[in-house]
Amino acid sequence: MKKHYFLVLTFLIFNASIWAQESRFGVKAGLNISNIDDKDSFYDENSNYKTSFHAGLFVEIPLSSKFSFQPELLYSSIGKVDEYDLNYRSFDLEPLSADSFKLVQKRNYLVVPLMFKWYVAERFYINAGPQVSFLLNTVSKAKGDDLPESFSEVYRSSGDFKLDYGAVLGVGYTINDDLNIGLQYYRGLKNLFGDSDFGIIDRKAYHSVFQLSASYSVF
Repeated sequence: MKKHYFLVLTFLIFNASIWAQESRFGVKAGLNISNIDDKDSFYDENSNYKTSFHAGLFVEIPLSSKFSFQPELLYSSIGKVDEYDLNYRSFDLEPLSADSFKLVQKRNYLVVPLMFKWYVAERFYINAGPQVSFLLNTVSKAKGDDLPESFSEVYRSSGDFKLDYGAVLGVGYTINDDLNIGLQYYRGLKNLFGDSDFGIIDRKAYHSVFQLSASYSVF
């Protein structure tokens, strides 16, 4: 039995050394165009996409001539922009001269995509895989003409590393041995509202993010 364990361990070490020699390490950055797919029946606001960015590191580990595994560690900022029409308010917290305002919500995550890449042609590939994200903090700010100063303050709060998870699907193109560009879509699968409403109101919301990225292999 010990001999079998030794053979398995030797096999894993041998393959790990091959993967390390053939793996490519690099940096990745790009554009996020994000929104929160809000199935909230309680509120009726206009939700728009927010533009931000992502950046971090990756390693591409070849599994065969056509397939590779690419785990990544990224800082990613996503969110949404809600538009509120104050002419339809049913209550007043403070006298307002503005007719409407925008609420910009930003969530900053530490993101770990676990991507599998399939090279369908010499330079063209498809990538897909799961992604887990850890919330670092949230930032909210109201924007609009003639808003009181109290409305325009920036509100920040810790994310306490709350977990989000979902799936990524995308395509990419290898420009040369070191430089790649890619377009992918992330769909959150965790309800951001959770079970906070005790089942009284059906509130559901999921992250929806389009990403345009460039990655460069350092070595």
